[in-house]
Amino acid sequence: MAWVSRCLTALLAAALSCAPPAAYAQFENLPRLGDAGAEDLAPGTERRIGETIVRDLRRQGVIHDDPELTDYLNRFALDLTSTAPAAGYSFEFFLVLDNTLNAFALPGGYIGVHTGLIVAAQSESEMAGVLAHEIGHVTQRHIARMLARDRQSSVLMLAALVLSALAARSNPQAGIGIASLGTTMYQQQMLSFSRDAEREADRIGFDILRQGGFDTNGMVGFFGRLQQAGRLYENNAPEYLRTHPLTSERIADIQSRVGASRYKQRPDSFDFVLARAKLRALSDTSVDGLRLTQAVFERQMRERTIDENAGRFGLATVFAAQRDAAGARRLLAELRRRLPDGHPFIARLAVQVEIEAGDLAAAATLLSDARKRFPASRALLHQQARVLLAQHDFRGAVATLEEALTAYRSDPEIWRLLAEAYGGLGQPARAHRTAAEQFVLLGALPAAIEQLRMAQRAGRQLDFYVASQVDARLRELEAQWRYEREEQAAGRR
Repeated sequence: MAWVSRCLTALLAAALSCAPPAAYAQFENLPRLGDAGAEDLAPGTERRIGETIVRDLRRQGVIHDDPELTDYLNRFALDLTSTAPAAGYSFEFFLVLDNTLNAFALPGGYIGVHTGLIVAAQSESEMAGVLAHEIGHVTQRHIARMLARDRQSSVLMLAALVLSALAARSNPQAGIGIASLGTTMYQQQMLSFSRDAEREADRIGFDILRQGGFDTNGMVGFFGRLQQAGRLYENNAPEYLRTHPLTSERIADIQSRVGASRYKQRPDSFDFVLARAKLRALSDTSVDGLRLTQAVFERQMRERTIDENAGRFGLATVFAAQRDAAGARRLLAELRRRLPDGHPFIARLAVQVEIEAGDLAAAATLLSDARKRFPASRALLHQQARVLLAQHDFRGAVATLEEALTAYRSDPEIWRLLAEAYGGLGQPARAHRTAAEQFVLLGALPAAIEQLRMAQRAGRQLDFYVASQVDARLRELEAQWRYEREEQAAGRR
């Protein structure tokens, strides 16, 4: 991954955590960094800054758009975001396909989670402890307080300032190259209260974890293992330690809270078990990587050090990646026999195997049952649309995807599939109009504008109402693109 992408995924949280640790303080005595002063930056503005950064991450291919895992992550996080400390905030969690152990909070409630973090967590409570800590950064509006100091800047300039400051922490010359938006001294001042922010996020995160019904030992256990890893590997410590430095005092503070709270055991969900198996199976999709992963799963199953069903699902995922349809089918059939109630992850993989094997009839049969049993699965919805397109049932695909947009308007893959369906129907104007929305979500405004202009040129197929929508959307995106270019030019001056 290019340095800029690496910076964005690894260091977006550095502004909250890279300063040296402050002296020991009890949780009760911590300053409340997120109080009144944070209101200098309106929540709506903060949200737009986050949206801008997420768009940049998506444009650079940093965000991993796996609907199955992303939906699981957001469902899982509901138990945390529904607690009293998180009330009144809107959250969106997204995945970064990276084996390093990291997570980061952005302005406006966007939280990125590296896939390596999910694999490293030994329980859902451990994973919840990290997410609760990041939610604490959001609820206390730590980044908002930093950005509020520059009241004269636009949303775009503030978003660029965050990226520039974070980049400068890793490589000052690279930071200057990203955005010349102030001196290094100003950037350091913007991040000056980071020391206390980490401990406040611990305190808030602990309450969120407890109220969410998780085992609070998960937070101290995970952070403790991270701290030990840092001691063992020093310069090769987990990335989360470099962006969220831990101290013995912080660990002791969390341990004291755990000791004072009532123990609550929480079993892991089967979703978590299967999500980790999938991520482990696909952690290295090279030929040698898949062969090694297969051997690891097979050894763990022989030694019974992994849940049997998770092991079968992981192996089936490896076989599917190796294009071994027979091996995948055999394991999936055994899973269906052992789990008569089924699971959407297993159903999705079974359909995927048939699609990639070219047996569309078998895929359609599996989908017919799976969509009825698991109507909320966005991954199965994607597969249904792909099968309909492969069967040249373009009208069926359009009907399915147009209905899906009522719930998933921010899903770029649905817009892409819909554009393909309209193209198959011989309706290029509608195809270009739809493709434009996909490019907007991918952060590619020039491409979106060009698609709308192509829709105008093919506009004889559009009725007056839809043609007017195309014209209005084009004016909106052109104005947005002009604004962004002006802000970029102003930032370089």
